[in-house]
Amino acid sequence: MTFQDRIPLYVSAFAAILVAVGFAVSTETGIGAIGGAAVAIGNAFALRWLVTSMIKSAPERRAGTSLTLMLKTGVILAISAALLFGAHLDPIGFAIGIGALVLGLVLGAAHFNLTAGNVVSTSPAPTKGE
Repeated sequence: MTFQDRIPLYVSAFAAILVAVGFAVSTETGIGAIGGAAVAIGNAFALRWLVTSMIKSAPERRAGTSLTLMLKTGVILAISAALLFGAHLDPIGFAIGIGALVLGLVLGAAHFNLTAGNVVSTSPAPTKGE
């Protein structure tokens, strides 16, 4: 499993946990956490798609993908504003839910880095006489 495939799974797992925490606080906070978690999961999948296409594309096409990453950020901000101001979601719950993105990115990257060393081994194991 590649790093890009692992991150959305981590974000989704933390989203489920944080939504449960939101509902433990109150129903309004839990509903806000669902909104934040949905934005976090959507952002993680969009990042996965854009980063994968950036890695696979030719160097002269990467500037366009970088522009798309900036536009994605604007879209995420617009969706967040619409949910907070238009749908009147609880801001604390929304912050709890969107925290899944940060937790998923950090801990998914840490897990990938800790396990990557075990997978890549190019030298043969030393023998008893060496």
